[in-house]
Amino acid sequence: MKANFIRKPATEDLIPQDEYMIIKEIILSEEDFNKFIERPLDDYDFIRGHRGLMYCDADGVYHCLFVTSKEHDFGILVESEGYSYARYAAYLKK
Repeated sequence: MKANFIRKPATEDLIPQDEYMIIKEIILSEEDFNKFIERPLDDYDFIRGHRGLMYCDADGVYHCLFVTSKEHDFGILVESEGYSYARYAAYLKK
């Protein structure tokens, strides 16, 4: 699959193009997800707790989290590159 990973994204930058693999789905409350999509560069415990799962492999495939909520029909792919914020992120419809 392909997604467009953007370093330190603004909301309008999130359009898929790069290869990715979802390693884990994180389902947030609607309130927490709205906060996350408005402020993706803040540090988040749910990213910090999964930093070891996220990386870009030798083939250029992003191994990432899929962050969403039950109330939304989309989510955000996240590859944190070892940080606690969405260093690389991409919008993805469910």
